[in-house]
Amino acid sequence: MRERTAFAIPLVLSLIACAFLAIKWQRAERRADETARWTHFVMDSLGTTLTLPGPPLEPWGRDSVYWQWVATTAQLQSRRWQLAVQHWAQARGTFLDDVDTEELKRKGLANPASQLRDTLAAHPELISYDAVLGGTMSFNEILLLKPPFAFAEFDDGHIDGAMLLEYEVVDAGRVKWKRLWSRLN
Repeated sequence: MRERTAFAIPLVLSLIACAFLAIKWQRAERRADETARWTHFVMDSLGTTLTLPGPPLEPWGRDSVYWQWVATTAQLQSRRWQLAVQHWAQARGTFLDDVDTEELKRKGLANPASQLRDTLAAHPELISYDAVLGGTMSFNEILLLKPPFAFAEFDDGHIDGAMLLEYEVVDAGRVKWKRLWSRLN
């Protein structure tokens, strides 16, 4: 009987560990799929393709000035795409509309979405859970809801969770945060 118990305990623990890792794997796959879908959406929404002119047919037109012009055109188009992707990446995590943005600018925030995210990221002490296994708790996804609320996900590389926060803009651009709810996943 003692041998069965000695065998059953590691078996049960390994099954629990497998279930935990399977859940983590499923979440990672879901996040990867969401990221891929979002990236495809952004790239498709740009609706532009780069078609560079072909090389000149005449031998005298095939000099280095032509190829410099082609390279410069490609760099400019690449920069336009990068700026469009940056714009959509910033707009992705916010439900602030133009009226909300203008109100926050009036209160002293020059770029409300990024400043709110930056000030929250600078306050990991709002996370009410201790890190495990030497990790450091930090925010990784911050979604700005209608003012004055934000939803944030956090992790330390081993455990993760989510929280609902409330913010207040005080003293010409200084943001004060208050945790309303949090949980570990």
